Amino acid sequence: MVGITFRKKTYVTVHLETYSFYKEYQETHKMKVPMETFIAFCVFKYCPSDSIILRFVPVKPTPEQVKAAVILSEENLVYMINDYEVPWPVAMCVYPVIMNDDLIVTGLCAVARHITAYRICGRIPEEHEEGLLGFRHSCLQAPNEVSIWTKFCEIDMIKAMQEITNAVEIKELPKHLVRFEHHLRKPVRVHNIYKVARNIKKESLKAEQQAGGKSTDGQEASGTSDPQPNKQTPKESGEGTSAAPRTSKPRKWKSLRKRECIIESTTKIEDLQVSHQFAEGPFLTLADLVLLPSYHVIIHTIGEQRFESLLPTTYKWYKKVMSLQKVQDTFVCYMDKFDIKLNTSENISLPTSEDVSLYKTDPKRHNPRKRIYTREEDIEAALSFVKEGMELPISENNYERTFEWKDIPEYASPYAGFLPDTRAERKSQQLENLVLAVLKMATDGDVIVDFCCGGGHLGILLAYLLPRCTIIFLENKVQSLVTARQRIQKLRINNVFYFQCNLDFFIGEFDIGVGLHACGIATDLILDKCVQAKAKFVLSPCCYGSLHYTNRLIYPRSQAFSSVPILKYLCLAHAADQTHKEHPLAVRGARCMGIIDSDRGRLAEEMGYKVTLMKLKPPTCTPKNDLLIGIPPEE
Repeated sequence: MVGITFRKKTYVTVHLETYSFYKEYQETHKMKVPMETFIAFCVFKYCPSDSIILRFVPVKPTPEQVKAAVILSEENLVYMINDYEVPWPVAMCVYPVIMNDDLIVTGLCAVARHITAYRICGRIPEEHEEGLLGFRHSCLQAPNEVSIWTKFCEIDMIKAMQEITNAVEIKELPKHLVRFEHHLRKPVRVHNIYKVARNIKKESLKAEQQAGGKSTDGQEASGTSDPQPNKQTPKESGEGTSAAPRTSKPRKWKSLRKRECIIESTTKIEDLQVSHQFAEGPFLTLADLVLLPSYHVIIHTIGEQRFESLLPTTYKWYKKVMSLQKVQDTFVCYMDKFDIKLNTSENISLPTSEDVSLYKTDPKRHNPRKRIYTREEDIEAALSFVKEGMELPISENNYERTFEWKDIPEYASPYAGFLPDTRAERKSQQLENLVLAVLKMATDGDVIVDFCCGGGHLGILLAYLLPRCTIIFLENKVQSLVTARQRIQKLRINNVFYFQCNLDFFIGEFDIGVGLHACGIATDLILDKCVQAKAKFVLSPCCYGSLHYTNRLIYPRSQAFSSVPILKYLCLAHAADQTHKEHPLAVRGARCMGIIDSDRGRLAEEMGYKVTLMKLKPPTCTPKNDLLIGIPPEE
């Protein structure tokens, strides 16, 4: 066997949170876990893999977390007993967390999707032909920051479950339960729904014919066409063929069943008779598995009969999913061991909720009255609220280039990032501004996070120029990270980690945060992460018009701008996008852009930061050319 090298098999490790210590688990083979851990565990059971291993990490919970915990009963589960056993990239994230070499995946839906990718068993008939992730593997792909559906599945429903289990008396059900009830009653929205409707009708007719003992071939109609009595051709009527209108040929049907299955594309979606058998339509998807355990706890806390009377469509969905044998073998067998106490509260009512589906594209969500328009008089009125001294001064950009692009390897240059030459030139100018700012403040050993890194243009250049620093690429789009990783591998750089997650799920400490054109509220979320970690930041914002109030962000951000009403503030944000080249409104748009970034800078100043606002150079490299730099207070 000389000369043969055996590669050790690498495993994908799923790190799950538990509220029980190892000694307790050894005695009972049971552990208390948060709902996210239980769901990830059951998804793994549903999608078994010989490439994935589970590791449980004990944490100290709050009393509320203990009350909302569920029981997981299983033998031979593996613990990480000591803190040093948990890899540092995993410790920087909210559980559950997957570590696959240098790739870190966090967030319940992202982790569940990653587990399904290693599935070695076949799909069941109720699933989509492409499996649990549905058409183009898009189920729960969008991050919860932008997807109403993903947020509902991995955040809202678990919060609703916790609210019910922690309540002593329930007077009103959580609003999210009513939202799902409305969602299930709405017409199904899936890709190629007419094809789906035809297939469903075809299977239904086949079942009816087989049940009635009839042939499914429909031979009595074979070779025949729809009757066309008294119909003459142009020649038979004596008219010239050139002047006669064309007549369509009658369609010939090979079988009666095919004629019965036809559904015209002009049919309204509401009339297609495609119902929500499952959460996303006629097929079982990963969303059903993620939602099921939370609903199981809620239904048994309230009582099945009472829940059915309040939310009948949801209860029908619940019983449908629970009836599947695969679900019983991988979910129900563990859920049956939950210690659920029945809440005997009387007169439980339902809250009012907007009667729309949980999809962002639902036409009923479109409300022109809620839109903010950049009318001339509105912008001028909004600008009147910005008083002297509120805006940050624009500093001179005096950074001198300390590297030459000709010395940068091909794959560390934006020209290798599949960009047109003209765009690549502008991108290199943008990168140069941010990189020079980082080079001036970075020291050996620093951890630098490239937030919303996309294809990794900025992070790759930093990783090459700062080999003694660790660079984290943080992005929620898998394909973007794949692109960045391929370029890094060709450069043979080993100081990079890839985090596929939302900003919310990243809780680690770092030294410098950077973000080039993070869209809308993403810049504010990055700023908050940097301030919480007391890290330096170098940010070039973008998409000001998409700013909006959320439960995590309140605008204006700073006390200095608190006198600006929210609607006036958002009007300024919309006007900040009017910075197009050679546009008469570009000057005012640039000022509005500076106002929004001044508010961000003032927030950091109120936290003790030294903040500088400057312009990228040359200013023509991008219309969104503000550069916000912050240095935290010294310890």
